[in-house]
Amino acid sequence: MKVASIDCRRLRKIIRKECGNCLIVDCRPYFSFSSSNITGSLNVNLNSVVVRRSRGGPVPLQFVIPDEKSLFRLRQGSISAVVALDDRTPHFQKLKQDSIAQIVINSLSHLASCANICFLKGGYENFHSHYPELCTESKPTEQSAAEPERHNGGPGERAGARQKREQGKPVELLPFLYLGSASHACREEHLSDLHITALLNVSRRDSQPAEGQYRYKWIPVEDSHTADISSHFQEAIDFIDEVRREGGKVLVHCEAGISRSPTICMAYLMKTRRLRLEEAFDAVRRRRAVISPNFSFMGQLLQFEAEVLSSAPPCAPPASAPCERGTPSFPAGVGGRGDAGDRDNGGSRFSTDKSFESSVFTFPTSFVSPSPMQAPVHPFTLSPITALP
Repeated sequence: MKVASIDCRRLRKIIRKECGNCLIVDCRPYFSFSSSNITGSLNVNLNSVVVRRSRGGPVPLQFVIPDEKSLFRLRQGSISAVVALDDRTPHFQKLKQDSIAQIVINSLSHLASCANICFLKGGYENFHSHYPELCTESKPTEQSAAEPERHNGGPGERAGARQKREQGKPVELLPFLYLGSASHACREEHLSDLHITALLNVSRRDSQPAEGQYRYKWIPVEDSHTADISSHFQEAIDFIDEVRREGGKVLVHCEAGISRSPTICMAYLMKTRRLRLEEAFDAVRRRRAVISPNFSFMGQLLQFEAEVLSSAPPCAPPASAPCERGTPSFPAGVGGRGDAGDRDNGGSRFSTDKSFESSVFTFPTSFVSPSPMQAPVHPFTLSPITALP
């Protein structure tokens, strides 16, 4: 399918005359999009794992168009034009092969519908400079004296949209495991409502609560490409398991709840539930959409995945029945009502969407009930990523 490059004036005309039939897909990072975007546009939901697996090729449209209604309209042929844009690329032919915008265009070009695929010349910066009235700006929030320090950690926790990441309460990953930010850990009402009994702080600053109030552990880690967070995986896993055995609940947090604490939570899920990295990442992101572990942390998780799979015990079936994998399940509140066995594990049955299929990889298998897995089952050749200098 041919891709047309359009200028800002043309997009302005499309917005004003064909607004209901046009889809604007913003390929910029989440924080850039959340701080300022073209009114009515959608942000692409492509994480680093999906991008690496795609190698510049097409990905499932669920990642390109995260809004279900818009995706349905696009597949039904109700959308006449899809406009992709990035920060400032002058022409779609100048896009790098592995760029988000190029992957999005490659994915859209496989559509059977007759929608025209367009690329905005000059990207969002150019359009915003010409037509700021057609853009939405998020209002900056007032920061406390300590807040600027929170944004100096690293790529995953550096930028704004504080109100987005701290909105609501900490999220439940398992009946005893919660993920949040330092702000969540300081809010007594949140901790009390969720019956949190322990705090696991994975940041550079020690913020121990009042003595005897909560069980507390501090693991000092910088959010940088040189930080060795994997050396703390087992220490964190042991602490979470101790709290679980005592019948308590633990909140894992860093400063912003975006890079370090999600990395620890993914490591816990991978080790205790025998999940692959893609599955753990997707499971956590479904509950806290702003997570974005830095590239080095993702590489260390990939290496940890190899260790977990290689140490997985072989599946030993009974003599009368073949070996079967566990039933896919999620925590309570996700999916339908569970049976007695599921409730024993603190979760409810979850039916995967059959339409969610891809030639790139397949998402969740097991979440609450561990499923034995042997290393040969892994569908990819593992290429551990070393930390950047």
